[in-house]
Amino acid sequence: MQLIPRSPFLDVLRAARQLEAQGKSVIYLSVGEPDFATPGNIKHEGIRAIERGDTRYTAMDGTPALKNAIITKFQRDNGLDFRPNEVTVTSGGTQAIFNSMLATVGPGDEVILPAPFFQPYLSAIHFAGGTPVLVQSREENGFVPTADDIEAAITGNTRWVILNSPSNPTGAVIDPANLDEIARMLRKYPDVMILSDDIYESIVFNDEGFSNILNVAPDLRQRTVILNGVSKAYAMTGWRVGYLAGPSPVIEAISQVSASSTFTPCSITQAAAVEALTGSQELVAERCQIYKKRRDIVFDGISTIPELTIVKPQGAFYAFPGCAGLLGRKTPEGKTITSDLDVALHLLESEGLAVVNGTASGTPGYIRLAFATSDVILHDAIRRLRSACAKLV
Repeated sequence: MQLIPRSPFLDVLRAARQLEAQGKSVIYLSVGEPDFATPGNIKHEGIRAIERGDTRYTAMDGTPALKNAIITKFQRDNGLDFRPNEVTVTSGGTQAIFNSMLATVGPGDEVILPAPFFQPYLSAIHFAGGTPVLVQSREENGFVPTADDIEAAITGNTRWVILNSPSNPTGAVIDPANLDEIARMLRKYPDVMILSDDIYESIVFNDEGFSNILNVAPDLRQRTVILNGVSKAYAMTGWRVGYLAGPSPVIEAISQVSASSTFTPCSITQAAAVEALTGSQELVAERCQIYKKRRDIVFDGISTIPELTIVKPQGAFYAFPGCAGLLGRKTPEGKTITSDLDVALHLLESEGLAVVNGTASGTPGYIRLAFATSDVILHDAIRRLRSACAKLV
């Protein structure tokens, strides 16, 4: 466990809870969780599952009904065909990450991880005994990793390249042209696997919609694993259902890891997930438009704060403003701001605004804000952010 770095997010969260205990108002833009309720048809299917007695162990890699629903979803939304033995269900997306690494990575293996990244990737690679190789994406490129930067990191020990689009924490979307460049580069390295993290695929703000690497390079199918789940699209974070699709030998190995840890996913949540994936998708599209409006509130507000920089997020529900302009300044109490963690703590202590610092995602000098909350709260958050920046001299 000493190999796994402690997340600075925990320090911010602890400080926020302490402020609330003192009676102070805190706005949490630190948690990547939809504020919407799980849709009624999905909740009711979970209730019906309990009432009809679906409360026993299921198949270790997911119920046949859910696997068929996942296969149908891939056909409907992505134009991809999978067989049941190419799909496995996990207890959430984070377990899908950990099990993928545990099943395939060992000492001496390297995993290329574009930064900024979702922090559990780093933990999973370390936990499996592998070596994370960070590829820093740049603000001037919209935080989209480039084929050249990824290729420069590939060695004979490279096991995986991870692609997360739309991205947590930046909201960056890798468009088909960039995916094609990455695919053309990866064809030169046939032993390198690709993990495509599509968990935010339903939250894309451009007119072209979502594409993953198999949509532009179907020839890479036998070495690509797709990760997805129901948490973000259907506001089901607490239900804990993720899934993976890819080559059957890899999927079988990942399923064996799951069988040795959680044994089976929850029977009730699997039934609800079937309804989520096969029921009406209208609410998903409606909520995407709401997220887009919220994105605009945050982007427009931060753009007026001279100390910060901001790239317009193209998907997910995160903004990743640069705060380097605040480093070296002093708080009213005389403390010098020397890091993005200091910035996050200042925002919390001075204005009750909880965010995550960029160092937690491998990119110092930034903060992450989740805009999965109401317009009213977001306007108040921008006001607090502006006020906190103005207090630094």
